[in-house]
Amino acid sequence: MQLVFASNNLNKLEQVKLLLDNDKVLMPKDVGIDNFDVIEDGSTLKENAFKKAYALYKLTKSKVFSDDTGLFVNSLNNRPGIYAHRYAGEDATDKDNRNKLLSELKDKDNRDAYFLTVICFIDDDGKDYYFEGRLDGTIAEHELGDGGFGYDKIFYVDKLGKSLGQMDVLFKNQISHRGLAMKKFKEFLDKKYENSNN
Repeated sequence: MQLVFASNNLNKLEQVKLLLDNDKVLMPKDVGIDNFDVIEDGSTLKENAFKKAYALYKLTKSKVFSDDTGLFVNSLNNRPGIYAHRYAGEDATDKDNRNKLLSELKDKDNRDAYFLTVICFIDDDGKDYYFEGRLDGTIAEHELGDGGFGYDKIFYVDKLGKSLGQMDVLFKNQISHRGLAMKKFKEFLDKKYENSNN
């Protein structure tokens, strides 16, 4: 089944193909849409996920999906939240974002946090569906591991005794917020389109 993913991020695309077990996941440019970009000014992950998916649906009128992820830290009033990707500024690197977060937590005893991913899928008829995945953990005091991206090196999964940055990518995909949301999405697709080649 062909799906168009509302992202220009090649690394994320490969991860999504793996999680959905679907090589027919395409990027906007694969269907002739260059420079696809949506201003994510929603107040929730769900709003931003919908904005991206709906903008792409209007252009393709076919099955599309998007995802949005936030990092919510208890003692920072749930910051960075939906602004996780640009926490240290619009052009911030992953390292910049991690450094800002670690700096803000240096005097905090409570380092509890969670990741939340929301996927928005819009079918051929324009109906929208949502799938969520959550991963609880704590923010480590320094970077751990060499893997992953974003906040992976400082997001410590207590029940597993390691950070996301210390995990094998295939294992991480099974337990991560995005992995859990994608699992629900895949189950939905398999059930809804099990007898269809569309």
